[in-house]
Amino acid sequence: MKRWRHLIIAVLLVPAISVYVMLCLYLSGFVVGIHWSLDLAYFLAAGLAWLFPAGRVISWLAATES
Repeated sequence: MKRWRHLIIAVLLVPAISVYVMLCLYLSGFVVGIHWSLDLAYFLAAGLAWLFPAGRVISWLAATES
């Protein structure tokens, strides 16, 4: 097993999520309040955007697990 991969993810996960949340909050200042449909689209996109990178990380972690 490659346990070092789990350590890397554990150490980098909190700063990565913090940066993502701060970026989303910064960008929401430009979008929120213009129109409700734009708010909905932004928050849907921002809420789902992390799924692709998370899937890549999970597949990278599971690559050597058996």
